[in-house]
Amino acid sequence: MCKKLVIGVDEAGYGPNLGPLIIAASVWKVPTELSENELTTQFGRLFQAKKWARDCEHVPLGDSKILFSPGKGLATLEAGLLAVLATATSGKGSYSSTLQQLLAAVKVTIDSGSAAQPSASWYQEIDEYPVPMTAEVLADLPRLSELARTQLTSLGVELVGLRAVVITEREFNRQLARLRSKGELLSQASLQLVSDSLRDNQLAAEVFCDRQGGRKNYLPVLLAAMPEEWFVENASAPARSSYRSTSQPELTIHFSVRGDHFPPTALASMLAKYLRERLMQSVNEFWRNHLPSLKPTAGYPMDAARFRHEIEAVAKRLRLDPEDWWRTK
Repeated sequence: MCKKLVIGVDEAGYGPNLGPLIIAASVWKVPTELSENELTTQFGRLFQAKKWARDCEHVPLGDSKILFSPGKGLATLEAGLLAVLATATSGKGSYSSTLQQLLAAVKVTIDSGSAAQPSASWYQEIDEYPVPMTAEVLADLPRLSELARTQLTSLGVELVGLRAVVITEREFNRQLARLRSKGELLSQASLQLVSDSLRDNQLAAEVFCDRQGGRKNYLPVLLAAMPEEWFVENASAPARSSYRSTSQPELTIHFSVRGDHFPPTALASMLAKYLRERLMQSVNEFWRNHLPSLKPTAGYPMDAARFRHEIEAVAKRLRLDPEDWWRTK
């Protein structure tokens, strides 16, 4: 059976002033004849954007904004993410038990370097954070991952693996000062992740990125990010821009509005959101150790301003430069 590579890319944390920006990719081998719509339909028989419960007959997979909200908690997100991750050809049947192990399992890059975890003080306890967070999800993972594995095998589809980039607050500010555009920062980091995911690939590849911000023409940033390729515009519409590389093996990249409804992009969105939420847990716990009555934050602008006002005196006492913990955009 001839295979092609399918890669889904999405982010979490583009808008906040606090915490990291996470960009994630899921990499799959898919039968060449299976179209985007057919893949979505076939996945939908088992993989669904529905709440996890013990003995549920589906595996949670979908847009992370549907699977997670602060009121719902992380159980559904991590049940689906960890069950599907366990099927990956790069680590079949294995489960991470801490957040730091998960970062290693999904080949996370921290600030374009080789560090195993972010260096800021508020990220130093993540090796003690359990994954998953509850015994109930942990107990159900073997059953869920077997359901996922059986369905993927029947479709001739393999999850090759997951990747992610964590851009911490200081690095975000450094790149923003250089690029002068948050959208440019996201585009360049996303396409670098795509390039890394394609390294040593000998298969035709199709990449699906969720479109962010107002950018509609990605040709200049594609040519800058992958100078070894030569791209031409394949299609341009309000909901999607598509580009094709003229090199071999064949490479097509799509930038789509609401692209996270496509299963490979949805899984990337789940990983990005999960990592963002767990790292924000660490941010909140760090500051609450100094200010026990401090209300946690998700880091988005209006509440971030409240949070900044409340922690500034402590940050000054700890000699923490705002450049290290406050994203300027």
